Amino acid sequence: MSILDKLFGKKTTDQSSSLVSANSTIAVPNKMLDVHPDLQNLLWVADGPKRNYIPQNHDQVFEYDGIRITFSSFSSQEPSLMSTRLPIQEGVNPQQIERPPYFPTYAGLTAAQRGVYWKLLADPYSGQFDIGYVFILYYGLERHLLEGRVEDAFHVILKLRDVYDNASFQSYSACAIILTCLFRQRSDLVEKFYQSLDKSHEFNFSDNLYLLCKTGLNLPLTAYDIMRMAKTFEFTRQNYIKKYPELFHKGLTDAIQNGFGTDGLKISKFIKQTEWRKLHKQTVLIFANVSIRDKSINVPLISESFKLKKAVYDLLEHAHEGVKKELTQMRQEGTLPVENKSKPDKVIESLTIDSTQEKELLRQYKSAHNNAMDRHFALIALQDFYYRYRALDSRYLQMCIDYCNEDITLLPQVQSQHVREERANLLKLASVYSKNELAERLAAIHAFNGNIPAFKRLAIINEKSKDYAMAIDICNQAIGYYTGIDMHNAVAEFQQRKQKLEAKAATMHDIS
Repeated sequence: MSILDKLFGKKTTDQSSSLVSANSTIAVPNKMLDVHPDLQNLLWVADGPKRNYIPQNHDQVFEYDGIRITFSSFSSQEPSLMSTRLPIQEGVNPQQIERPPYFPTYAGLTAAQRGVYWKLLADPYSGQFDIGYVFILYYGLERHLLEGRVEDAFHVILKLRDVYDNASFQSYSACAIILTCLFRQRSDLVEKFYQSLDKSHEFNFSDNLYLLCKTGLNLPLTAYDIMRMAKTFEFTRQNYIKKYPELFHKGLTDAIQNGFGTDGLKISKFIKQTEWRKLHKQTVLIFANVSIRDKSINVPLISESFKLKKAVYDLLEHAHEGVKKELTQMRQEGTLPVENKSKPDKVIESLTIDSTQEKELLRQYKSAHNNAMDRHFALIALQDFYYRYRALDSRYLQMCIDYCNEDITLLPQVQSQHVREERANLLKLASVYSKNELAERLAAIHAFNGNIPAFKRLAIINEKSKDYAMAIDICNQAIGYYTGIDMHNAVAEFQQRKQKLEAKAATMHDIS
């Protein structure tokens, strides 16, 4: 029996869903081309020819050994649901628009706020939008975790968690990811979630769920884990952990090694198979989406295991006393280390690149060598991937830059292919139109007017490295490109960015 089976039992059924997905590719007229490629198939639309949200009065039931979980979507309206009838005000400045209310919905937004929301959909990973808009998008992604495009939604949520540090968003999203992946028996996705925890704000969720995640992956608790969760194990003497984290970490690592002969503490060593069912349970809400009813699950309180708690507490106590003695000696020798002013939870483990995802993205990129449009979207995915790992190795940042430059170079081919395909599609329907009408439609074929993330990413990278001249040059390229395809909002955005860069460049020149 696997660790996951111990936690939730073996899944026996997965009954009818509460939605019927009518169309996997959705669009809102004149707007869908602006949506980031990651979101193209993840938005819920209520009406029109691309409607894909059809509520049904059926429950979705998961049954386990001793556990039955029932989900229903026949409650209040899906908060992320978009209607083609609702007006959208374009060209808005997000800084001048009132933020969304608590528990926001797309339908409840003003026309101006919907304009901001569509900006988020075009650039979801910038980290520049009010968290209310992010939650609207996230609600729809939660529904996909339940009964839609699970893996696509999962990867988008990870990317959003990376850039939006709001504590509520981090807590809700971690909970939904861990629990849905566990009851779906998707340890591969749980592992990807664990590997994504490379920033301190991403640990803003229940310590017990983190222990559940570690248990599901059969991973040991590291010294950093134990230091971060010391209070959960009722160790209240935090002084040395806060002031001398490196010293405490060394002492704790030595204590684990001396006591157990390993670098980490295996949870399974203290909670055997027969003890899992004896653990107290905690009722946890899985989803933040208020339209999904019956959304709670009983989670075992791993941190309350007496054997585990005692082992961790004893290790912390041993490390504490060891640091105390070492500091006394250092004080006598005049070599006392400088106190650390940062919180210990900001000391996190190294990020490990997801080699499996890397291979898949490179495979998609190589397979698209004869299709400019497919290659364009494959390049965007590679840019996002390598930018995420930029702090791990400088070569990953350079690979991101290289793929951005390749994408910009590819744009003329993308435009040509788009026009050819649009023309070919119209000619297939030639018998439907009169000769004059067909000629008018052919003449009216417009350029591919999707946002190009490479422009903004290169501008940001060069701005951060204080290469303002190069960043300004990128802005000029973007302005020229977007002007040529009549994307006036994008032109205005890069003109504003260019002005700020020129001001920074002038300031740096004055200082020098």
